[in-house]
This record gives sequence, structure tokens and C-alpha cells, in this order.
Amino acid sequence: MGTYSVAEVIVYPVKACRGISVSSAAISATGFLYDREWMVVNADNGRLIAMARAPKLALVQPSLPAAAFTGDLLPDDAVLEINAPGMIPLKVPLKRSSMTGKAKGGNRGSVVDVVVFTWSGQGVDEGPDAATWWSTYLGCNARFVRFDSGEDHGFAEILTSQIASLWQASLEEVNTHFPNAPLAMNRFRPNIIVHGPSAFEEDKWHTFTITHNYGTTLKFHYVMPRALCKVPTINMEQPDGTGEEPLKTLGTYRSGKHLGLNKGNGKQTYFGSYFVCSSTLNKKSMSHRAVCVAPGDTLDVLEMA
Repeated sequence: MGTYSVAEVIVYPVKACRGISVSSAAISATGFLYDREWMVVNADNGRLIAMARAPKLALVQPSLPAAAFTGDLLPDDAVLEINAPGMIPLKVPLKRSSMTGKAKGGNRGSVVDVVVFTWSGQGVDEGPDAATWWSTYLGCNARFVRFDSGEDHGFAEILTSQIASLWQASLEEVNTHFPNAPLAMNRFRPNIIVHGPSAFEEDKWHTFTITHNYGTTLKFHYVMPRALCKVPTINMEQPDGTGEEPLKTLGTYRSGKHLGLNKGNGKQTYFGSYFVCSSTLNKKSMSHRAVCVAPGDTLDVLEMA
């Protein structure tokens, strides 16, 4: 079927903010460790504050200790650090609060009702300092929440068990329509970038394996095509949220109608695909480095649609 290589692995600790290109990333039952583990919500109704509504989130850069991505043990004082223009760094402890589920509303560890598009559930508040930082930066009443590891269906499971994958050749094909201003890959926010397959071949892949350089092989299964929201129209270096491209152009040949997808009215645009790692999907805990994916790993296609 074909043998290719993983070109890049990207983890997005805070949903709707910048990602981190990592040298190795461990996979758990909910996808890559720390991927979309946190998000910013409207303090009044618990709804996710998405980049489409707050484009300046594109300038927010989270960072984590390298060992966090491989699942290694971390010191008790390890932090998630968040930087944004004009703001002092926000540092949030990675160690969960001992008061999780017990703290009163607004304090670190208190349970927060959250809404992510059509899904609703619970998250854990990261406290008043984080809330003040985000409220100041965004200019609205915000809270910073983390997925509740005690819930069977926390928002991290909903958002990250499906790993977004995109082939380098697919972006190169799209950029033939924009020769004077080629689009950066970060507009599409993939987790795994694959080098080698032809453009849009991800539409046809059903099952593939990734063999890590430690020798462990993980199996991935196709879930669905990746529907695009407004985010790809946002320039991640100068976000203003006023553009139309590339959605306007992609809509002429990558809509549900063009791809034969019976979803909605056929006008939704698709680019990239979602896959799940069936090797870890139903396991509550895994050994650390044994389940890593890294750039340079070998990818073998087993089944195509």
C-alpha cells in the first residue's frame, strides 16, 4: 500500500492557541498527552472561546517541559507557561490541585460546567490568577479550565482522541492556488504531518501503522474527514479574522458535494482527516516511551478505502 515517514508531530496544550512541534509525543487513551488539555471559556456561560471569535488567541504560545510530552515523571513544581504579546508569562502548575472537585467556585480545583460547540460537560478551574490573565488579554470575562481526569467523558477525550493528520503534499497542492502568498501549515492545526503520499491521499486511508524508533508499532484507524471552520482564514502571525481564503478556493473543489459526502447541505469544506490510535483508545494507562510517535517514524498503509 505504501511506506512513508512522519514529518512533524505537533501538540496543542491549550485549545485554540499555538501548537508546539515536539521531538517525541506519547499517546494515551485520549490522544497525544496534553493535547487540548486546557481551554479558555466565557466565565458567564462556560462556552469555549474559539480562535474564530478571538483571533488574537493565535498569538498565544504555551510551553511545557520536554519530558511532559513523552510521559516521563515531572517535578512537583513543573508548570505550563503561557506567553502572549504585552503580557507577563502565566505559569500554571501541572500538578493537579489537591482540592479538585472540592474547591468553591472560582478557586483552583473547582468544577466548571463547559460547552464545546455542541458538546457539554465539566472541566476544572485553574483559579483566579489564570482567570485574570486571560480576561485581561482577551478583554472579556474568562476562565481557564483543564479537562477533568476523573470524568469518563471529559472534554479532552472529545477533542483529542481523534488525531488530526495532514499530508505535506496536500498543502503544497492547495498552495498552487496561492503562488504569491503560500499558506503556512499552522493555519490547519494538524497533529501529525506525513511526508511522501500524494495530495489528498489521506481521504482514502483506512488503516495505517506508525513504528516508533524504539520498535513499538501503533495502529491508527480512519474516523472521518476533517471539516474546516473559519480558523484557516486567520494569518497566525497577523491575526485579524477578516480573510476569506483558503476556504473560498477550497470550497470550489473540497466541499462535501465535490467529495461525495452526505453531510449537511454539501457546502462544508474538508481538508485532512481524523484518525484514532486503536492501540491506546481503550486503555486507561500506558507505559511512557513505548507509545511515542516522533518525526522520522515509519508509517505503513494497511488498508485504503
